[in-house]
Amino acid sequence: MLLDQLRDFEWLNEPAEVNFSDGGMSVLAVKGSDFWQNKTRRVKKDDGHFFFARKCGNFSLVVQWHFSPMCDSQQCGLMVRFDEQNWAKLSIMTDNPDFPKLGSCVCNSGYTDWASQAIAPDICDIWFMIKRINGDYLMFYSTDGLSFRQIRLFNFINEDVEIKAGAYICSPKSEGFEAVLNKIDFD
Repeated sequence: MLLDQLRDFEWLNEPAEVNFSDGGMSVLAVKGSDFWQNKTRRVKKDDGHFFFARKCGNFSLVVQWHFSPMCDSQQCGLMVRFDEQNWAKLSIMTDNPDFPKLGSCVCNSGYTDWASQAIAPDICDIWFMIKRINGDYLMFYSTDGLSFRQIRLFNFINEDVEIKAGAYICSPKSEGFEAVLNKIDFD
């Protein structure tokens, strides 16, 4: 990952530990960090780590993460966001390292949904892609970076022209979840 490619990126909730190497950007998530909203239950978590660029119009974003086995709802993936009540995230996450899941969440006006599906437990590298096409958002994942499978299509109720898009990481329950962002590319 070339540092020059990252000059237009910003942090929301920048983590204390970020290190760069030839392989990518290593990020250590803070314990208790997450992105989740639920007005009905009065839950409001907006302190995960989000590394993003601002985009208008149609785009495609691909991120690749490398990680060790996960536990306790640890997550790394991609996110698109207008504000704390209007965002979407796609990631690998798990409560049990033997049964990881792909999870996607869409938060519209402060109400978050969650959809998940099982994924092989031996995965330690994963690619995520999101496409914005005339207000439609399509989410994909890949285990090899070549063949992508679509897992979700959604829309935002309150869409704006400019959106923040990038990679996110969080660790809602445990200390020391570290992952390496190997790729973050826009088309």
